[in-house]
Amino acid sequence: MNKIATRVALLKIIAVAALALGAAGISGVALGDDTPPSDNPPPGGRHRHDPAWAACKKQADDQQLEPGTARHEFMKTCMKSAKSSPPPPPAPAS
Repeated sequence: MNKIATRVALLKIIAVAALALGAAGISGVALGDDTPPSDNPPPGGRHRHDPAWAACKKQADDQQLEPGTARHEFMKTCMKSAKSSPPPPPAPAS
C-alpha cells in the first residue's frame, strides 16, 4: 500500500507542476501579445505608419509610375518636400 500511495502522490505533484508550467507559458505568450507598438519605427524599416509616405505612394500610384528608377526618384523628392513642409494645422474642436 505504501508504494501505491507514494506513486499517487508523485503523480499528483507532477500533474500540478505541469499545470503550473503550462499556465505560466500561456500567460507569457499573452503578455507578449499585449505590448503596444513602438511610436518610432525601427531604423531601416518600412514606412508603414508614416502618413507622408502613404500620401507620396498614393500620388505615385495615381500617376501610374511603374516600379523602378522613375518611381524611386519621385518618392525620394516627394518625401523630401513632405519633410520640409510644415505639418498641417490641427482640426478645430467642435
